[in-house]
Amino acid sequence: MRVIAALVLTLTGLGCGSASTPKAAGPQVASTDPSAPSSTKTGRSLPDHCARGKHECVPPPGWVKRLCDDVYPDVALSMFKPGTRWQRLYMLARAEPFNASGGASLLGDKLERGEEVIALKRRDNNGELQVGDNAGYDVLRWNGACATIHDGDFARDPPRGTIMHSKIEWRRLSLDVRKVLEAQPDISAAEDARRKACKGVGLGEVGKDCEVYDRKFMDEIIRYVQDGGKLPKPSRLP
Repeated sequence: MRVIAALVLTLTGLGCGSASTPKAAGPQVASTDPSAPSSTKTGRSLPDHCARGKHECVPPPGWVKRLCDDVYPDVALSMFKPGTRWQRLYMLARAEPFNASGGASLLGDKLERGEEVIALKRRDNNGELQVGDNAGYDVLRWNGACATIHDGDFARDPPRGTIMHSKIEWRRLSLDVRKVLEAQPDISAAEDARRKACKGVGLGEVGKDCEVYDRKFMDEIIRYVQDGGKLPKPSRLP
């Protein structure tokens, strides 16, 4: 009888011990972080190859279509970095921006003579390279907007004078990009000078000094990009 009681107590103790032992963790399922960049969730990225079947190196057409539906300033900075394969074109005359793809464009910021743009898509009547009234390119500007230009309005070689760039809208850049740029001493100093010169902007008082220092600020950003400065991957991609 004592043996039986001892056996019962032993089995009971083992049962209690197993109940207090934590169970092995099951398979871990990765959850989607709502705060993660949209490019991480969608798997989208910047193009790294030329479109197939084209006479020249332009980005894939599906990507270009999405790009030209909106304005992507972070993407533009990455596309204009030195060493990218994308073909540059240079405006021969001043023109109003027009997006023939039907997407967004930044009206009021005119294409300037000598402005540098990136060729995105060849436009003509039959899909072949040709010169005509409707032939030209959809292009990307430094401000992240697409525009349509026609043959005769641009050159393929840089101008002998100053190369122009569309104005970058600082507030349109992502927070990550702005943090990296503000960490650069030259850009930070230019931003401080711009802020002092543009104190009355909120009241509608934009003086000549404000315009000058605003352009200098943009020039420092462009210089940083052209010098190969590091930038975070765009958090918002087409």
